Amino acid sequence: MRPAAWLQSYDAVAVAVQDNLVITTPNMPFVPKFHHFEEENVQARADGRFSVVDCFQWPQAYDNIFCNSVCILRKEAYPFPHPLHWAWYTPEQKDFKTIPGNSFPVGTLASDKVEGLESLLKLVEKRVQDWRANRQGKKDVIVNRVVSLRHSILRLKKHPLTFRDLLIFVTDAQRLFVEIHSFMDWVLIAQPRISSGDGTVIVNSEWMGAFTHDSDMCNKLHMAGVPVWYVCTMAYIPANMRVHKPVLITHPDDIVISMYAEGNRICPYNIIYHGQGGHQCQLHVRRLYGGTTFINPDVTVPSSASSCSFSTPSSSALAPSSQTSAAGRAPQQRESRDKWKDPESPYLPPSLLHWDDALKTCNKDPSHIHMPYAIDRGYRFPEPALLLGPKLLERLQGYIATWLACRPLWIGRVDHDPPCNYPSPQLWRDFLGSGLTTQGATAQGAAPKGKDPQKKGPTAAEKRKAVMRDLFGDDMLETQGDLFAREGSVEFRGEQVLVASLANPPQRLAQRITWELFELGFCYELRDLDRFLARKRWADDPIGREQLLHSIFPGEAGLVMWSEQFPEDNYGMWNNTLIGVLPYLEKFRELICAWDDALPLLVAPLTPDSFTDTKCWEVMHSATAFYVQTFFCHFGRPPIVPHSIPL
Repeated sequence: MRPAAWLQSYDAVAVAVQDNLVITTPNMPFVPKFHHFEEENVQARADGRFSVVDCFQWPQAYDNIFCNSVCILRKEAYPFPHPLHWAWYTPEQKDFKTIPGNSFPVGTLASDKVEGLESLLKLVEKRVQDWRANRQGKKDVIVNRVVSLRHSILRLKKHPLTFRDLLIFVTDAQRLFVEIHSFMDWVLIAQPRISSGDGTVIVNSEWMGAFTHDSDMCNKLHMAGVPVWYVCTMAYIPANMRVHKPVLITHPDDIVISMYAEGNRICPYNIIYHGQGGHQCQLHVRRLYGGTTFINPDVTVPSSASSCSFSTPSSSALAPSSQTSAAGRAPQQRESRDKWKDPESPYLPPSLLHWDDALKTCNKDPSHIHMPYAIDRGYRFPEPALLLGPKLLERLQGYIATWLACRPLWIGRVDHDPPCNYPSPQLWRDFLGSGLTTQGATAQGAAPKGKDPQKKGPTAAEKRKAVMRDLFGDDMLETQGDLFAREGSVEFRGEQVLVASLANPPQRLAQRITWELFELGFCYELRDLDRFLARKRWADDPIGREQLLHSIFPGEAGLVMWSEQFPEDNYGMWNNTLIGVLPYLEKFRELICAWDDALPLLVAPLTPDSFTDTKCWEVMHSATAFYVQTFFCHFGRPPIVPHSIPL
């Protein structure tokens, strides 16, 4: 690709806005999402790779130690049958050749797949050998990477492994190849171009490229023909910057983020690092996997005794390893979810930078909580993560379908006639799952498990059902029952959604459903918190205060936003333009500045004349942090906060 001749490193072939950041590029037609400020887990996923923080899959921030990362090859540039497609091949069960006569589920990689990886080894061996010949045999760190690659392929060819280990050992070999290849591209092509300073060259769009906030580095990478994206806030955009076209942020939708599973059992790899993007993330992504060969794998029972030439290991021999395995899983089973951050899920919409920061920096010391609680701590709506919690597909389908069926009635009740006590997460879980379990019990015509027909008095399940009836009412329970009594569809914002499709819901649909839950939770929690903290203003002017609350959110429906069309772009306080943000941020500021201990920055009104990008960032940062901290002090839990609209 040849950039326009008039463009310099500080100009833009493309420009996009991500939260409060402006991202420009002088040599690429698109702007990828910048995953850097969020805290992420470096954890192998279902394909053995590390999701969006993986420098071998997605552009990262430029790092002087790992400068060759900018020359990592892009997967989409080398589709099958290109010889380099082996660098992104993912093994399947059919490629796993078990060892005959072995009671353990171990095996090796199919020979044709090993040959494909060996072809990568031969390519980089030749390239490194030629380069070293001109360096008088000087030994470099890259030589050790070649040795590691050679050993990795030999292990896949000869050593018995479980499929779980084999998967990530293959990606280890692929990462080693791409690392070596990118190093050679850097020292032979990119670095000499930077050193010569002869001028801009044609961009190599097959390289990964990098983000940078350093204008000098942006200029150097641009001259070297490396894809580069310059990150800054609006205040630092040159007045004379020339722009070819604005674009939407490109999201990494094709990157696997689901956890490794065996059948219906989730078997996640260990988290090897947690933190923001940057040097530490790149360092840990490059770590080689150690494997689990020190623990016996689960024994498989052979189909017949005659098919096995080895005797099955005794239970006493397996006891220590099975206990170790159980102990290793127990903490994960007991550990509750951290509600201060979103779980990893393709069904949740992207988070917003300011709210992420506010949740991270909130002082969670219990001594700050106002006791006794004066506001109902229950959840006005189901937590979005709770809706997606079930691992079994039929339960996932049941949870989402139950919510969609009961959604209009429940939203109307919360808006007009809220219950005395809102449901707890457990009660929401019981309610969302009750349609499926009730159907199953009715279909079987049997009494609930553990219930004695002769015993008088309600069971625990019956008591819970009675509480649910008090909360949700007969209309909603009947609607829920009708949904599972027939095959059909439910409506979501004017669209008919087939219940049968919800076992594996389309990502865009699921993100829209959970986005609406985030938005509804925020709206009604904000309303109830303001009614308590600004109760005198509500008493003096209830209509004016309600209008102020409604003016924070776009549209004509006030908080009843589910009655309108689904928005197609970030709006209100999350608009991408200053003029779009100003009226809604000003109303939010006006609302919360009436609360006790409001920050001085939130007291002064916002006006068009003084509303710059820097001012917007400062007020947004202060307002979100103040809201989250105040909410925690009165609820003793994290609030439900807005998220980006899934596009």
